[in-house]
Amino acid sequence: MSFAVQMLVVAIGTYLMRASVIIAAAGRSIPPRLEATLRLIPAAVLPALVAEAVAFDSDGVRPLGPWYAAMALAVAVAVRTRSVGWTLLVGMGSLWGLDAIW
Repeated sequence: MSFAVQMLVVAIGTYLMRASVIIAAAGRSIPPRLEATLRLIPAAVLPALVAEAVAFDSDGVRPLGPWYAAMALAVAVAVRTRSVGWTLLVGMGSLWGLDAIW
């Protein structure tokens, strides 16, 4: 089977899996407790992705350096301001600045 055909089969399979959930859930209400739980998923996934990106690089565990310092500054801003925008601005700005001088 050629690569193009394999990609097409995977694409159609992925589409059908996603569509089946939408079709199965159409017209049904979600219990309030499940809805409250689902709202917490983005708040849990984003920090997990960021922590993984900070702690690991292609060679394994990242040594101490500008990534950890920038993360510490971003966490401090997040706790203080509760603003995603300021957290991203300070985190990325400090990473770029510290990476340039480290």
